[in-house]
Amino acid sequence: MTTHYDVPGEHLVGALANSLKRVNAIQPPDWSNFVKTSTHKEQSPTQPDWWYFRTASVLRKIGINGPIGTERLSRHYSGAKDRGSKPNRSSNGGRKVLRLIMQQLEIAGFIEKSKKGGRRLTPKGQSVLDNTAFDVKKKLEKEMSSLKKY
Repeated sequence: MTTHYDVPGEHLVGALANSLKRVNAIQPPDWSNFVKTSTHKEQSPTQPDWWYFRTASVLRKIGINGPIGTERLSRHYSGAKDRGSKPNRSSNGGRKVLRLIMQQLEIAGFIEKSKKGGRRLTPKGQSVLDNTAFDVKKKLEKEMSSLKKY
């Protein structure tokens, strides 16, 4: 059985983003074209469908590290803030975007609130991750025959 642990993250997130575009509960808000994703960023994302890629990435992170909340997730999307002539310091990612993405995933039924705090995958979310990972693994096996033995 193929799980989301068996597939490289960059391939899984791209395929998962394409499948999340078909879910009605996941829609980018009106302000998503203008917002920066963190204080250490200088500009907003240039990719037109960045919301779906971030949603897929958050779903994968919850699957791997869950139960997890917005504070720990914002550390996953952190970066170095340019402070001019002073040394750079780490700056966490924006939590508003992560919070809204997690709310949309919860409405779609992919994640749920955990009793320990944070959110964790539901069986539906686990199924979406694993089915997408299976499709990605089949596609990668066709491209690279050396993966077939695993």
